[in-house]
Amino acid sequence: MEIRLAILSDIEQICQLYHEFWQYNAQRQPEYCSVATESGEYPKSIIESEHADIFVADTDGALVGLINVRESKTLPYDAIVQHRYAEVIELHVKSECRRQGIGSMLINASKQCRKARNLGYIELISLVNAEEANSFYNNENFITVSHIRRYAL
Repeated sequence: MEIRLAILSDIEQICQLYHEFWQYNAQRQPEYCSVATESGEYPKSIIESEHADIFVADTDGALVGLINVRESKTLPYDAIVQHRYAEVIELHVKSECRRQGIGSMLINASKQCRKARNLGYIELISLVNAEEANSFYNNENFITVSHIRRYAL
């Protein structure tokens, strides 16, 4: 198992991982998430970006997981202490490969990269009813610092 930065030749397998990720989300929140097909343009833009990375879990050429992390910064308001941080956009490990430490290895790779860039912390959003994912993030020492609330109209 190798955790490494994604390269352009990984795009086809990354698209498959995104498809599985979107299926997972659509099963948990079908009113907000749907299954989609990734063309490859999105991961290509990340791979080519200076402010975002995709790390992949590679098992002898087969990609079994990914994490998409980008640099973010606070909004430019006087009432907010300005800082830069890392934002996990997606983290996905194939269901048959879970509970083997791959998610932790992907998180650790992003931590090391972000520390090197002097970012303050890593932030992510997870679905409230994604119990397995939330348990994982708790075990990785992520803490809840805010809640997103919706009021249906």
